[in-house]
Amino acid sequence: MAATLGDGLDVFGAIMKRRVWAAVMVMGAVLAAGCEGPAKDPGAKIDVQPSFAVQYATAKISPAVVRLDVVTEDFLQGQPRTSRSLGSGVIIDPDGHVLTNFHVAGRAKRLDITLANQEHVRATLTGSDHWTDLALVQMDMTEVKKKGLRFSSATLGDSSTVQLGQPVMAVGTPYGLTRTVTMGIVSNTDRFFEESSIGKYETGWFNNWIQTDAAINPGNSGGPLINLRGEVIGINTRGTTMGNNLGFAIPINVAKQVVKELLAHKKVARSYIGVVLQPMQDLEQYYDVPDQKGVMIASVEASSPAAQAGLKAEDVLLEVNGRATNARFPEQLADARKLISDYPVGSEIKVKVRRPGKPEPVEVTLKTEKLESVVTEEVQVQAWGLSVRDITRAYLREARLPNMQGVLLTGVRSGSPGDTAQLKTGDILLRVGNKQVKSAEELEAAVKQWSQNPGVIGLDVRRDRSELTLVVKPDGK
Repeated sequence: MAATLGDGLDVFGAIMKRRVWAAVMVMGAVLAAGCEGPAKDPGAKIDVQPSFAVQYATAKISPAVVRLDVVTEDFLQGQPRTSRSLGSGVIIDPDGHVLTNFHVAGRAKRLDITLANQEHVRATLTGSDHWTDLALVQMDMTEVKKKGLRFSSATLGDSSTVQLGQPVMAVGTPYGLTRTVTMGIVSNTDRFFEESSIGKYETGWFNNWIQTDAAINPGNSGGPLINLRGEVIGINTRGTTMGNNLGFAIPINVAKQVVKELLAHKKVARSYIGVVLQPMQDLEQYYDVPDQKGVMIASVEASSPAAQAGLKAEDVLLEVNGRATNARFPEQLADARKLISDYPVGSEIKVKVRRPGKPEPVEVTLKTEKLESVVTEEVQVQAWGLSVRDITRAYLREARLPNMQGVLLTGVRSGSPGDTAQLKTGDILLRVGNKQVKSAEELEAAVKQWSQNPGVIGLDVRRDRSELTLVVKPDGK
């Protein structure tokens, strides 16, 4: 019986092997026919796009991403000193313009660009805007043509269509590691930060950020954040040490507007009326503001257009030239500020405000003035061993000083004529001889004239809360 059973199993096994083999042959034929079918059809189109969207996006953006090696200059005790840093950028047009961050290239004295093919070319700064932390540089196109270099420009997308959870990629030069790609998702489309600074330059007043968990590290700054179509949707700007792989990018729609201004004027002029705004959240009921409308005026700068027009703290700003200024949440503050800043400097605007205890809104007309930074560019006055900056209303406001015109001393070289005259860092130089100096340029001209015929000359200086007169002598003697 055992033998008979074994013979039966052998026969059954042989039959099953034949059936399985036949099935495999049929499936193979079907698959082969499926693969060969389109190739035999002369009218069929072959899809040449890579199977993986990540590879496609990487291949599309990579030729437009560059490394920037930057030399900057600052001053210590009136003496210039240089420093080196690196960052990333993305080529945005056939003319060789590269979009990057202000904190990467905005104060550059020398710029060298490394293209995707590892070729090098010099570049110059076209313009910069520290308020959005953006800068535009241009490759030396004469050098590009002479070397026969080729490059591609990126496709700029639409950041208004970015969605929470959307896959994105950050491309750049983290820690000097060129041609690096990281991937993640959009973890917030409208991240708000309180106003911050970049080396004392204000930033973050007029835009929110795209937040992503695609790794953004030092050196990634200025590189593109892209979608899976290879389109630039943001410019990588900052990371955080408070959490793992939390990075932030400036929306590309913000960058497009800034680039347009930088190409035309090398800077972005913005209007200012002298108010600090506060979101209305939790204040509507207290101030009896209906329908969650408006934005609170938290304070008004003295002598500003707003103050001269009679605006006061606790006024609720409802409209600017008929356009609503609703800001219930902190994320909406940037748009409210931008609404004002986008008007041409010197524009006459009508604002509507609701006053505490008043049932009807009040309309006020005022004229805007130019938005100024606390910090201005540092300049060396070599003959006297000084480094100086222009002073602005914003600086005077922050330092709690009265309105005045002069030049701020940021450093004094030891043993120089300025040092011998007992000038100190933080002094405001008001007059040289009998001439008032309103800017670093005017001070340079006065010192140049003095250098042609050196002699004893008096200086009027503001120090702390008092004024004093000092004397510069030829050769510091």
